[in-house]
Amino acid sequence: MRELLNQEGCEEKRMLYRQLGKTGVKIPVMGQGTWKFGENEQTEKEEIEALRYGIANGMTLIDTAEEYANGRSERLVAQAIDGVRNEVFLVTKVSSKNCSFDGVIWAVEASLNRLNTNYIDLYLQHWPSQQYELAETMEAMVKLVKEGLIKYVGVSNFSIELMQEAQKCLGSIPLVCNQVGYHLNDRRIEDHLLPYCNENGITVMGYSPFGYAPQVFGMPGFPVSGTEERNLLDELGIKYEKTAYQIALNWVLRQENIVTIPKAVNMKHMENNLHALGWVIDKEDLDLIDRYFPK
Repeated sequence: MRELLNQEGCEEKRMLYRQLGKTGVKIPVMGQGTWKFGENEQTEKEEIEALRYGIANGMTLIDTAEEYANGRSERLVAQAIDGVRNEVFLVTKVSSKNCSFDGVIWAVEASLNRLNTNYIDLYLQHWPSQQYELAETMEAMVKLVKEGLIKYVGVSNFSIELMQEAQKCLGSIPLVCNQVGYHLNDRRIEDHLLPYCNENGITVMGYSPFGYAPQVFGMPGFPVSGTEERNLLDELGIKYEKTAYQIALNWVLRQENIVTIPKAVNMKHMENNLHALGWVIDKEDLDLIDRYFPK
């Protein structure tokens, strides 16, 4: 895999790391998202190559879920991490429909099988469940930690109140992560959720750093060419010798307790994402971004 570093036009980047919750474990500030991976058989080889390239360049945090392509995403991840499992911090998620006690146990065993591994580094409840009590779900999480099938417990798309309830149910096992959407056009977490996580040692893992897919959550995606917002990002890109997308990624990572998991479907996208690391946006430019992308 290391030979991927030496491909023409590619250069090794120095990965940055942040602590996962209060665990003392360091994880990359930028990982790899795999939503939609495995949905198209014709692109699977390219997706696996992109994941391997990312791992070789320090993006060893890989996020997937049992719901992604009905488990096919996890199977592709298994191929990508074959031979380097111990170098990877593997995150997957249990669907809200499987959040009964027995359902969580069944789901993790199925994910372990698809991922071809005997443990998951971080296991998340994908969405709050309308069918099952949170206490039941967290009871299963505790069992999985004690049995060594998962190392750490997290949640995704949870409010402060639900995080508090989850931690109460977990007892002495810490809730270490909340995975939520975070990008220039969705800064809602900055008001309350992010400060709460900062104060309580819960890592925020931001997904969709370039914006949501069209019409998802009823919010805009990445600014399109010709808009005032995109013009600003392009102008800042000229100043920092970066692209508008790299400006957006770097902006997300200005927060000290946030890591992000952009999706990159090929090695070129992965290389572009890596160029968002190792530099900072000036305070005056952050203030300018605030004016164009208010909370």
